[in-house]
Amino acid sequence: MVYDRIKQQMMDTLPFVRLLGISIDDIGAGTSKVSMPEDPKLNNHLGTQHAGALFTLAETASGAAMAGGFAELIMGLRPVAKESRIQYQKVARGATRAEGRVPGDLAALKAQLAQDGKVAFPVAVDIFDSEGTLAAQVTVDWYLSQKR
Repeated sequence: MVYDRIKQQMMDTLPFVRLLGISIDDIGAGTSKVSMPEDPKLNNHLGTQHAGALFTLAETASGAAMAGGFAELIMGLRPVAKESRIQYQKVARGATRAEGRVPGDLAALKAQLAQDGKVAFPVAVDIFDSEGTLAAQVTVDWYLSQKR
């Protein structure tokens, strides 16, 4: 299936994601589920998940959701994370997971891409800790253009 190929491609080309132990668990049409294990090497001075590790988890989830939304086109596109915003809600204890989603109408985004050769849109991500507590909310703005 195309989503499995996207997962494999992302894991093959993102060594930093592998270094943190992040796993892309599920990709759908504009959605993703990504997880990161509990590991003392990923902790901050409080013994909870480091903000940088959480951000990387969220950015990975956003990229997976973006790629899933454009699955049939993604190999011919040049995706760039253009801007991001993160709001930390609570400390994240233990293993973490992130859920990404492209809000809005994917068909309209694809139509804009076909018409203009480029499109920009946000991807929303929620990060939860091992107890299910919402630890952070993230928005990553993606810019897609045709490969040159």
